[in-house]
Amino acid sequence: MYRSTDLALDKFAYLFAGNDELNAAHQALKNAIKVIDEDQEVLVVDSTGLTDNKIILRTVFTLRTLKISIGLKAYATTQKDTAMFTKVDYQLNDLNRLPDPILFNTGSMLFKLANPMRDKLARFFLTDDDFSGMEKMINDFKTAFPQKRMATTVSKSTNTKMAEVFRSTGKLLKEVIDVLVAPYQFEHPDFFREYTNARIIVGYTGSRKSKPGKKQPPTEKE
Repeated sequence: MYRSTDLALDKFAYLFAGNDELNAAHQALKNAIKVIDEDQEVLVVDSTGLTDNKIILRTVFTLRTLKISIGLKAYATTQKDTAMFTKVDYQLNDLNRLPDPILFNTGSMLFKLANPMRDKLARFFLTDDDFSGMEKMINDFKTAFPQKRMATTVSKSTNTKMAEVFRSTGKLLKEVIDVLVAPYQFEHPDFFREYTNARIIVGYTGSRKSKPGKKQPPTEKE
């Protein structure tokens, strides 16, 4: 509705070229439309990719954690170190059931335990690439946590901002532009008719607006 109203005003702008107040209000409407368009671009950015990436990240992190666990268990067995064995004894099902933060802490703990013992764990097929890869995974996994929350925060902030823009733009139309356009209905009925028609077109909010100057009962959203 905002855009159609803007187009109607553009079409008949020559009629109110000398009306400074209506011109200023029209420009304010254009500015509001620009803000809404920009903020809608933010809202439509697909944040599901963050979740998909995190699933992949968690899978790889889990497998690397499991490999370190298996190597440490094998080492603990050769050393007859039951305390260590118990500490590092994780199965794939165990890791899969862990919430993200606990999985992260578990993987980090095993890495810190294994890292100083690289030479001793090499015989159990834990290579330097495994350790460097796990170190990177720990950083990646840690930074992945706030990404979804950040996207959600941005969306909430943008929604709040857009709600205020809708409110102020609705007020601009009802209390300023409708009032300033109304006198034109006598000398320029075509302008007034096209403007009022534009005001009832389904717009950004999905609802129909009543014609300027006429109170109508609320209608259901389309």
